[in-house]
Amino acid sequence: MFTYNIDTLPYVSMSGKTKEKKGWSHSGRKMEYNLLVYIHRGECVFDIEGEKIEFKKGNIVLVPKNTMYKPYTDSGVEYTFFHFNGELIPCSEAPEQIASHFRSKDSKHPIYGVIEKGNGTLILDYKMTPEEDTSEVEVLLTKCVNATFRYGDSASMLLSLYFSELLFFVSKAYCTSFEADSIHPPAVNRIIAYINSNYMRKITLDDLCEEVNISKQYCMRIFKKHLHTTINEYILATRMKHAAYCLRHTYMNVNETANYLGFSSVSYFSRVFKNYYGVPPSDYYQPVV
Repeated sequence: MFTYNIDTLPYVSMSGKTKEKKGWSHSGRKMEYNLLVYIHRGECVFDIEGEKIEFKKGNIVLVPKNTMYKPYTDSGVEYTFFHFNGELIPCSEAPEQIASHFRSKDSKHPIYGVIEKGNGTLILDYKMTPEEDTSEVEVLLTKCVNATFRYGDSASMLLSLYFSELLFFVSKAYCTSFEADSIHPPAVNRIIAYINSNYMRKITLDDLCEEVNISKQYCMRIFKKHLHTTINEYILATRMKHAAYCLRHTYMNVNETANYLGFSSVSYFSRVFKNYYGVPPSDYYQPVV
């Protein structure tokens, strides 16, 4: 486990997306840059200084600079990689102690004025899995690739910004995975279950209150208290995560995804998706082969 500070933006010296065939490996190497790899498809084993670690779709590999590593795959693998600078410092601090940095803050008043400097230290490890943040991570990978091809001389700056955001979400997912599962009141669990079962159609506050048999004010208050977000924001996040999944992991195209999720038009879906993720769904979409 390592700490990594992003108060200074990392410099990404090389990145790319590639495929390796069944039986691929190399003899092992050390690099002067850190290596981060996201596995899109297939499986791969990394021998990192004698420790063999298995990686599969959705896993992230981290190899600190000047560390001997040797990858090999028996099945073939598709991945995106980044070479980046900075110090990955070994640490022993429990990840759950860092998780508090990532929790949403519940405020009863508008936030404005001076913003205090936060903690720029992230916790990372050899093997990490974004889990619930997979959609955000995949969108940021798309942004990184697009920056390289679209912005010429400005690509390096944008790539550093997007890669910092990528590291943030990866560290957040890693640290919060160590926290004990939160226990919500039955009413909140029923609201969540209803949203998860009906996200593909319009959900109103009246629907939720009727389902759970509570008042509107209590419904909004108890949900915000335990989830640290509003009901509408939670519904939007749920729909957008499913949208990102459909566009990358199913045979649905942009039009079909918009229709499946109950949007009134493809153009409206595209605006919502771009506002949420920062890229249009047409750029994020990858047909399943």
